[in-house]
Amino acid sequence: MLYPVVKITFVKKDAPLAEKIKQVLIGGTFEYPKDSEYLNLLFQDLNSIQKIAVLLNGKMRTPKIEALHRLIDWLNARSNNKSKLPKLGLDNSSLGNNPWLTGFLEADGNFYCSFDLDTQGIAKTVKNYMRISQKQEYKISSDISKENNSNFQIMEKIRKFLDVKIVNEIKRTKKDYVELSYEVRTTKKGSCDILINYLSMYPLFSSKHQDFLDWHEFYRIRLSKEYRDARG
Repeated sequence: MLYPVVKITFVKKDAPLAEKIKQVLIGGTFEYPKDSEYLNLLFQDLNSIQKIAVLLNGKMRTPKIEALHRLIDWLNARSNNKSKLPKLGLDNSSLGNNPWLTGFLEADGNFYCSFDLDTQGIAKTVKNYMRISQKQEYKISSDISKENNSNFQIMEKIRKFLDVKIVNEIKRTKKDYVELSYEVRTTKKGSCDILINYLSMYPLFSSKHQDFLDWHEFYRIRLSKEYRDARG
């Protein structure tokens, strides 16, 4: 690692959240890729990178911990004092006891609502669910062991926490490659209720918070069956 860069990508409508993170960490610069609906928050100054390493250390739950450990090695190699930052392992605490899953949803979760209309203009086939997905392997080409390179373990923990039946394996054919991912969906009432209770305790901060509120209201209407008459 010549010199580390920490990059966080946001959709442009979440620029206020990006600005807030920049203020809290007292550092970082914005990058606006051309012809893109995204913006990047880049951290390259030593103070900000050290803060991020300390904040994340012991809080990681995915194979991406290897990148954090490489960053810590880089920082420790340049430390002039005897106090080195230890490389803590994966956080195996309950998902329900902290906001980690909220952050994961911010990055890779989506809320879906759908319905069809019958000939009378009344909603039917009403569905809603939360979907969270993650590519199957952290790195396509890596010297990391297969077990430590797989995202299945964290997706399985999310499945158990949300009481979902199965982690789905998804295969999507792209123009130049095939994308393999794992997916968890909260389709049944019990799973949706667990998610609602969790996000009420550890709320989202991006525009997905409003997505969640709309989804929650849609879920309430679906359960109440208000949509079954024209007034609904």
